Amino acid sequence: MSAWKEYKTKVGTTRPWDIIHGEKVNDAQESARYSLCQDCSEFIKLTTQCKQCGCIMKIKVKLKEAQCPMGKW
Repeated sequence: MSAWKEYKTKVGTTRPWDIIHGEKVNDAQESARYSLCQDCSEFIKLTTQCKQCGCIMKIKVKLKEAQCPMGKW
């Protein structure tokens, strides 16, 4: 698989504009997801990004349809 196809697979179907139009999880789910991210070795604390998908996790964890590229949530 090419690097681009691998990246697209890790990003999944969630897109940045889903934060405006997409369905969101409740506060408890958001906190649980973000906590898992913060404990992950692929989490960049300075930018709150995931090394695997490049997403800003403070936003991605809010989206109901979003998935962790590592399968943690």
